[in-house]
Amino acid sequence: MKMKTQRDEIKLVIAGHVDHGKSTIIGRLLADTNSLPEGKLEAVKKNCRRNSKPFEYAFLLDAFKDEQAQGITIDTARCFFNTKKRNYLIIDAPGHIEFLKNMITGASWAEAALIVIDALEGVQENSRRHGYMLSFLGIRQIYVLVNKMDLVDYDQNVYDKITKEYKEFLAKLDITPLGFIPVSGMMGDNIASHSKRMPWYNGPTVM
Repeated sequence: MKMKTQRDEIKLVIAGHVDHGKSTIIGRLLADTNSLPEGKLEAVKKNCRRNSKPFEYAFLLDAFKDEQAQGITIDTARCFFNTKKRNYLIIDAPGHIEFLKNMITGASWAEAALIVIDALEGVQENSRRHGYMLSFLGIRQIYVLVNKMDLVDYDQNVYDKITKEYKEFLAKLDITPLGFIPVSGMMGDNIASHSKRMPWYNGPTVM
């Protein structure tokens, strides 16, 4: 009789400044790995067409109807995601300062974190504030995602500048991130597979 092997489980929070693309990245990850419930993707696209609004991968994560109307994440949305190696609970934390308490509540469950920084806007107030919160909560397994690389023409210099600035900030908190990943949640670059548009990057994908 074969014994069932215990699968690794990890609770992962995704944080960052408002509109830097957290929900989009998770939505894209779920879509590109065929992890969505059957018909979910098409149902969301159909709803967007019916309401004459452009489809966004973030809509796959937004748990509340009024969030789609406002275009913001007001509470911590949670979803489950499985790979061959691990089971994940992904926590999408809100970026607005008014909902900082919700972010802390969500992050308090987490063992690891992804911090998202917009390549076009760079390091912002909540990029630092969420770094402080993760440090305060004792979370040390952190990857930083430099998102929306498509908006800066996949420029390595932009990525390098953000990496240097934020790495120096985290060092003051005694945090050494596991790495920085240049991504585009909208275009799918370095989310589930390596992007050919950034040949200068040879590190891991978000997946």
